[in-house]
Amino acid sequence: MSQEYLGSITLLVLLILAMVGKNNSLALAVSGLIFLLLLGKMGEEVKGFSHSILMFLNNYGLKIGVIILMMGVLAPFALGELDIISMLYSFKTYKGFIGIVAGILVAILGSRGGYLLDVEPTIVTSVVIGTIFGIVVFKGYPVGPLIGSGIAYFMIYIIEIFMKK
Repeated sequence: MSQEYLGSITLLVLLILAMVGKNNSLALAVSGLIFLLLLGKMGEEVKGFSHSILMFLNNYGLKIGVIILMMGVLAPFALGELDIISMLYSFKTYKGFIGIVAGILVAILGSRGGYLLDVEPTIVTSVVIGTIFGIVVFKGYPVGPLIGSGIAYFMIYIIEIFMKK
């Protein structure tokens, strides 16, 4: 059984899980990938186009996704719903301070997650399975692979420290 065939079956399983879990974001993402795979079966010209899009998503999809996510988070500033005064006010409350600390931790975890994905790409499968489980079972959001990889990085780091002793 070819790797491409197994990948297609995996996408179908993910689509079913997304539909059962009523997660439209995951279902839409998987459906888009399945569409591109089917498009690639239509002929050599289209196959090259489809493959190019899949390679582009493979290489830049995460970065583009983070940019779009940040735009969504920052949109209230563009709409005038938040401003510099409300941002400065966040330093004065314990909730705002916790939010700042959480943001710092997420940025650190994200950077370590990116590093782990680069040096050990096989971890992607495990993190994706965990993310999908979190999305389907716990109604989570699919923003976890990078942060999940960062958490995995720190867990691996701690385990390896204890294993050396």
